Amino acid sequence: MLWPPRPEITVRDVLEACTKWLGTQDWGTALLARLPELITMEERYRTAGDAGKLLALLLSEADTQKKDFDKEHLHAAYDTALVDRAPGRKIYDALLASAVHDLCPLCGYQPVSQIDHHAPKATFPLLALTPLNLVPACGPCNQGKSNKLAAEATKEAFHPYFDTLEDERWLFAEVHKAEDGVAATYSARPPAHWPEVKTQRLQYHFTSHKLGHRYSKATSSRLANRRRRDIRLLTSAGPEELRASIAEEAASAEEANPNSFDTALLYGLATCDWYLHGGVKDS
Repeated sequence: MLWPPRPEITVRDVLEACTKWLGTQDWGTALLARLPELITMEERYRTAGDAGKLLALLLSEADTQKKDFDKEHLHAAYDTALVDRAPGRKIYDALLASAVHDLCPLCGYQPVSQIDHHAPKATFPLLALTPLNLVPACGPCNQGKSNKLAAEATKEAFHPYFDTLEDERWLFAEVHKAEDGVAATYSARPPAHWPEVKTQRLQYHFTSHKLGHRYSKATSSRLANRRRRDIRLLTSAGPEELRASIAEEAASAEEANPNSFDTALLYGLATCDWYLHGGVKDS
């Protein structure tokens, strides 16, 4: 998974882009008058995120924000002025376009298609228009992410703009024979030196987003695309040359993204003796 860059767009930019539409609403002027409050909330969000205390901030804000008198108006501004109307849509599209290689940062292999509110807008309307709270995502990841705020640190969702997953490998695949050919089982195995809470957060992320299942389903198409090439190399040069070739591909993929689905699969293939000694023909 690759995190997108932190947006430079601010909540002030969003409100300015929505001003024309808000001017058509009888409550629009009152909402615009709350800009200083939204800016203050944005700064508190940024400061807490940088300090690794975002969950604590959100837990302290949840009860107050979900009862905010402008909740429905802030939701309407997001749904209509930001998502559906220019120039707000220009900002929405810029946030989508920030995804690296157009891939969802939460799963790393499906294209982005929508924006996820890291802090759910149902509970945090004062963050509904805050770009730091808006993360590009694919449909399955956005829909699979709970709208409920984690009550404990071990289940806190990763935030691409603030959390780090380092450059060390933690995604692994084991390739094996299956009834219908070749299959792979994926697992998240964080480095031993990671803090326990971070390790548990990753395991929860992997499980709650069903990444193992989703990666396994995608394996067959990846293997079908390389089957002919691998059989040809096995036949002409033998299993060790095939291993070396796949290992070189894996190293190249790791350099680009150590925890991509492709990196894990390639290393899994390079270490699977059954595949290298003829199992490839069953894929």
